[in-house]
Amino acid sequence: MNNMNPILHTIRPGDTLYNLANKYCTTVQNIIDTNIALNPYDLRVGQQIYIYPNCNPNNNYWISRNEVELLKQMNLVWEQYIMWTRMLLISIAENLKDLSATQTRLLRNPKDIADVFRPYYGNNIANEIQRLLTEHLTIGKELIVALKNQNQEQANLLNKKWYQNADEMAEAFSNINPFYPREEIHRMLYEHLRLTTEEVNARLRGDYTADINAYDMVQKEILKMSQFFVNGIVMDQPTKF
Repeated sequence: MNNMNPILHTIRPGDTLYNLANKYCTTVQNIIDTNIALNPYDLRVGQQIYIYPNCNPNNNYWISRNEVELLKQMNLVWEQYIMWTRMLLISIAENLKDLSATQTRLLRNPKDIADVFRPYYGNNIANEIQRLLTEHLTIGKELIVALKNQNQEQANLLNKKWYQNADEMAEAFSNINPFYPREEIHRMLYEHLRLTTEEVNARLRGDYTADINAYDMVQKEILKMSQFFVNGIVMDQPTKF
């Protein structure tokens, strides 16, 4: 047993378990044991796995200042995304007077996220990201209202549109970067919708402990997604880092 904390390694082109075991001074079996669901014969670029190193991996890999700054920007806009979504949920659920102002602030967020991608992929792609995220938030707001009003038929229709929007986002992101596997983005977005739905339902039924716990899970999930997007940009455009 080593004394080092695990690192989260993103699979890059050419990575094999043998090479990673050598790099981190561990064994292939240890990597497999750490990642129970890992298929050692099907490593995918962009996939993330945990590794317990027995030596300092910084001898082989370093993070540039540009990458650190990108991660800070990406984390900020995605955390604001879930925070203002939560503020909107609370405003709707509790009939607060700040609903209009909160919604206006929330709908600034899609452009903020798109602007992080804009320097790397241009205006057309950034504008498409902004459009899809705006649609996502608008559907989400209407869904919360339908659930609050116990209009199950309308909620079912909106929920279907919400997941269709997630499918479109997975397709759009996968088309801009070879290190954004569609299946992985699809999985992350569906997990985000699932956790957000838990948060919404808990708040609407007045189970505030479950509501807060769900938000904590949403936050952990969104930070993983943020890291995934940063890793993809760095691998896709290494000369900028």
